[in-house]
Amino acid sequence: MSKYEIPKLVHDDLEIFKKNHADFLAGTLDSLTFKTMRVPFGVYEQREPNTYMVRIKLAGGAINPEQLLGLADLAEQYAHKNIHITTRAGAQLHYVKIEDIVVIMEKLHTLGLSGRGGGGNTVRNISSDPLGGTAKDELFDVSPYSLVLTSKMLDQKDSFALPRKFKITFSGSSADRGYATIHDVGFIAKIVEGKRGFSLFVAGGMGAKSRIGTKIADFIPENEIFLYSQAIKQVFDKNGNRKNKHAARLRFLFDELGEAQFLTLLQAELEAVKKEGNWEISIPETPTERKVTLDKDFVIEEKYQTWWNRFVYAQKQEGLYGCKVPMYLGDISYEDARVLANALAPFGEDVLRFSADQNLYLRNLTAGEMVQVHDVIQNISVDSKRPTVIGDMVACTGAATCQLGITRPRGAVEAIQKRLAKVVANFDAIQGFKIHFSGCPNSCGKHQIADLGFFGKVQRNEGYSYPAYNIIAGSRIHEDGSSFAQKCGDVAAFHVPAFVEEVLHTWVLHVKNFNAFADWVDADGRGIIEEITKKYNTVPSFKDDKNPYFDYSCDDIFSLKGKGSGECSAGMYDLIEADKKALKIALEAEVKDFENIRLLSARMLLVTRGEDARDKEGVLKAFKKHFVDTTLLNASFGLPLEGDADERSIELAHEVIKLYESMDNTLKFAKEKELKVVESKTEEAVRFKDYSGVACPMNFVKTKMDLAQMKSGEVLEIILDDGAPIDNVPKSVQGEGHTIASTTKEGNGWRVRIIKK
Repeated sequence: MSKYEIPKLVHDDLEIFKKNHADFLAGTLDSLTFKTMRVPFGVYEQREPNTYMVRIKLAGGAINPEQLLGLADLAEQYAHKNIHITTRAGAQLHYVKIEDIVVIMEKLHTLGLSGRGGGGNTVRNISSDPLGGTAKDELFDVSPYSLVLTSKMLDQKDSFALPRKFKITFSGSSADRGYATIHDVGFIAKIVEGKRGFSLFVAGGMGAKSRIGTKIADFIPENEIFLYSQAIKQVFDKNGNRKNKHAARLRFLFDELGEAQFLTLLQAELEAVKKEGNWEISIPETPTERKVTLDKDFVIEEKYQTWWNRFVYAQKQEGLYGCKVPMYLGDISYEDARVLANALAPFGEDVLRFSADQNLYLRNLTAGEMVQVHDVIQNISVDSKRPTVIGDMVACTGAATCQLGITRPRGAVEAIQKRLAKVVANFDAIQGFKIHFSGCPNSCGKHQIADLGFFGKVQRNEGYSYPAYNIIAGSRIHEDGSSFAQKCGDVAAFHVPAFVEEVLHTWVLHVKNFNAFADWVDADGRGIIEEITKKYNTVPSFKDDKNPYFDYSCDDIFSLKGKGSGECSAGMYDLIEADKKALKIALEAEVKDFENIRLLSARMLLVTRGEDARDKEGVLKAFKKHFVDTTLLNASFGLPLEGDADERSIELAHEVIKLYESMDNTLKFAKEKELKVVESKTEEAVRFKDYSGVACPMNFVKTKMDLAQMKSGEVLEIILDDGAPIDNVPKSVQGEGHTIASTTKEGNGWRVRIIKK
């Protein structure tokens, strides 16, 4: 079995989608309504106006040469020439026109592929061990299970309207190459008394409040994988948080309920699914293995030896080999895809997999056949000529196309590769080392399961924002104890290539003394990496060097412009954290700069009051107005701002930090809630504020404060400038649950009408 089946339900859904698509193009269906219909089909709008991405399900990464040829045709005709391999081992086509969406979907169906469930609050692409069917340590091939379960889940109406996305995976051994221990539902192969089955993990995941999955069953029979997946999905569907998307994943529900209550609900749903019937899964017989003539005297020529040692592995089937083909940033051009598909076609259908590390895996080839396709591999994969650490870099698209992206990881990877290409080092000694990048705290680049992980953030220097990355290191993935990478500091994006080079050089010196990078991190590596980050976490003054204030592959100075829902708020917290970090450094300094401590203390929380003062006089005036005069801080703290009361300055700093820690997500402090609030006697149904000339994120903060003073259902109208303000603020307001009733062009700006939730 090499394909999943597309059920009648999906074909029927496509017919409905085609009508909605036609109505949208005709202008009789609004864009927001159409968005709710296209996203569950895997169609996302990109940052560049009027361009879209189409995500395609490849269950377990399985794709045959014929399907690869079909995707190559679609990339050439309708996209930007590349097929992108996703971090769920699926495929994406980018820069697609909305007019071409339907024809792409129809052509995908002729290939036995679909985008249904490719995005939105759906059952996403079901992944599995990329070495499934070939690995020497696997108990059995888990690939057919991902295909059969995909077919079954596509045939359930409730798979496409969940509280949040729902991810399932399979691993063939305790090594957990499918990452079962960090999925919503994760199966790891087991054999008990001669019968196949799985241990079952639930409620794992990365992103906000990442969580290692909980094992809830040591063994379930193989025919019950749909029974458990569907029952867990129904618990999630009925009890998940649909109001707050930031707390809507299964892991939040599991922690809210507790394991005992979750299992009670699960038992009820298991009975309900059994009563419904048709829950048992039947796995087709594994196809007969290729009959090949083994050439036991075959010798790998010296010119192939380095490549062979780096990328080729012996399969569990005698005489057959697999090979990893690293694809730069997960992209393969349509021309290269055609060449590869045609080269592999003579060897059968089961010869290729996409993988979650955004690479390709060839499989089921003899040594002679593998050498035969060597030149093809070298031509399509520049990273096949380099140490594996180069090709094992994973990066999401970040701010280049994603509306949630803060930084541009792909540009950072390109800069790292250019730097490492000039370095003389024994990087083959650290084969298998993984570097992962995400452009924001979301884990699209899977930074939390990397040896060295990065996720984007915004930092500030002298009032100017610049791109940066949080650094984490030392993850472990195994059935007996997975753990996420540990925080080790942060670095400016500008310095990332130098930072990576120094960490790799350091690891090369220690690798012989440890079984894994995580072991070194746990021993003394974390402290070493933290010291290295300190060399690279600052940037020069903007007037001295503007380069660090630009992100990679971007001609515009770094800003939050174009970020999607919620990023105004994320940027605001980044600015607070930047001042908090600088304040803590100042407090820990052997020689205290009390004036700087006073200034940082006063400025740190001004952004929460909608103030963007940079000069000393403006900072101190705003601080007194919002924090001293309001009694949020003791009135005596006004004195250190006006004199030389050094010790009181230190006390002030600690009080400001404590105040920040008491702040909730509405920007209210604990003490503020205790103060008596005198309600306005106004009966006005509409409030109006002109925020033209107010930059991001201050305009959002001011709007948020306005809404905090209003009652549910009341209307606020604001004026915003064109550009970043109108791009960012309405999305952030919507992300907090309020309704954007209208946005109307008014002069050089926009009038936005907001209904409070």
